[in-house]
Amino acid sequence: MSTIYACFLTGDNEIMASHFLNTLAVKVAPRTGDREPQIHVELFFPDEEGKEEDLVSGQACSIHYNGTVFLTRKRFSRSQWNFRSLDTTPEQYELIKQYCQEAVGCHFNHLGYFLQPIMKIDHTWARDWFGMGRRYYCSEIVCEALKFGGVFPETMRSQIHPETLYSLLLDDTTNACVKDVKKINFNF
Repeated sequence: MSTIYACFLTGDNEIMASHFLNTLAVKVAPRTGDREPQIHVELFFPDEEGKEEDLVSGQACSIHYNGTVFLTRKRFSRSQWNFRSLDTTPEQYELIKQYCQEAVGCHFNHLGYFLQPIMKIDHTWARDWFGMGRRYYCSEIVCEALKFGGVFPETMRSQIHPETLYSLLLDDTTNACVKDVKKINFNF
């Protein structure tokens, strides 16, 4: 088995204070309990043996508002990150990573991002109608990569909120940590 981590950013008060779009993402998140919703997601591909200080090293794929899709080395040092461990076959792992590599540089899907809370349809029609290239927002690129790797069915709608994606993965993944637990000191 090969492990990929779905890394979710929880929309707490500190995160909401940093940008108004974080507050908006929390407000439009579907309510799935009494916890704070997840408002951003990235896929993390850990290196086989590499570690940086106490964090497992690897590459993360996602996109930020107004940015482009990235696949870059990343440290998950914020306390608001919530990790889900997703076991895949080596073939699925490679396909998912390949999809991310090919999507690098694609632009942000503004239309899909703002329509997602009110329109529960596939927004890819905008690409065809307006001749735009592939565009994504964070949970959309993650869903598309997981569909390409055969984790999700091809027919699944990818234009969903990160909280919805979190809920979908909850039963099929385990809570995880990207820290090197051998280097963590526990004080009782």
